[in-house]
Amino acid sequence: MSIMTYIIHAFILDTFGASEGLPTPLYIRGEVKMGEIPNFTIKRGECCLMPTGGMLPEGADSVLMVEYSQVLEDGMVEITRPVSPLENVIQSDDDLKKGQVILKKGSLLRPQDLGVLAGLGIIEVDVFTRPKAAIISTGEEVVYIEQTPKPGQIRDINSYTIGALCNSLGAQPIYLGIIRDKFDDLKALIEKGLHKSDVVLLSGGSSVGVKDLTLDVFKSFKNTKILAHGVSISPGKPTIIARRGNKTLWGLPGHPSSAMIIFDVFLRYLLGKLSGLSNLDKFGGRFLEAEIDRNIDSVSGRDDYIRVKCSRIGERWVATPILGKSGLISTMVEADGVIKIDMNTEGIYKGENIRVMLF
Repeated sequence: MSIMTYIIHAFILDTFGASEGLPTPLYIRGEVKMGEIPNFTIKRGECCLMPTGGMLPEGADSVLMVEYSQVLEDGMVEITRPVSPLENVIQSDDDLKKGQVILKKGSLLRPQDLGVLAGLGIIEVDVFTRPKAAIISTGEEVVYIEQTPKPGQIRDINSYTIGALCNSLGAQPIYLGIIRDKFDDLKALIEKGLHKSDVVLLSGGSSVGVKDLTLDVFKSFKNTKILAHGVSISPGKPTIIARRGNKTLWGLPGHPSSAMIIFDVFLRYLLGKLSGLSNLDKFGGRFLEAEIDRNIDSVSGRDDYIRVKCSRIGERWVATPILGKSGLISTMVEADGVIKIDMNTEGIYKGENIRVMLF
């Protein structure tokens, strides 16, 4: 006789008072095969063998794990513990009921949601179109990553970090390459981005300088409104935000870590909205409550975002600031996340509880 995961019993009276010292004998009526409908009925004093997930035969009302039984000769089994009605049994309406709303409009489809749809035999559902983000790197100093930078040059980091952030949020990045600081060329590429995408993301070209043309190019488009030229955030102050119809244009800082901060603060929620999400709080990243391990000074009047490394010490999490210039790419890899120091404060003290926005 094959070993099964569970044994089914007919009525609670059959196992009342059963124990190892005083087991209850039952007759094994048969065996349930996985995926088949039982062709027999369980009566008082009977049971049957079945695998986990098998269908209960008529007359059965509970399931007992096989380790609480001992198979005897002549088709009998001893039960060594009592069983409650419907124990280890899932009824047809226990999980999902007819007419029940399973997924609301605006829900982000997670692996478990896809599993529920598959279990219900739902092959297709209506979804929002993935928002598209055109990505452009600007600057005379930026070269493609396959190239060896000359003195004063830097490889194009931002296209890859920003593109990966877009992908992680369900947006589709469209890489338009590197453009030099020439007005007509930059405008033509932005025009292409507006045609192909919902959001145009430029990195570099937003600081004060003779060749920093982003603002002028944005202004040159008809029916375009400049929403912000500089934000009260560090790092990331030289950020430009514009709107043209239902599309937005972003001039992000050239420093990779600064561009990532601006993306997390602003673009995470924008892309969530464009994706049709109804609960943007669930789209706002992952957070960790921790204790800061040193004093950090801040300048009032701006929100400071400080990169930190998190460590588990006993029962608490401790955040250690990673101090360094915003342009250092090594600090991006070393950090686990960032903390925000509000513009209305002048810093935080060692031992304060803070909220870490994890990368």
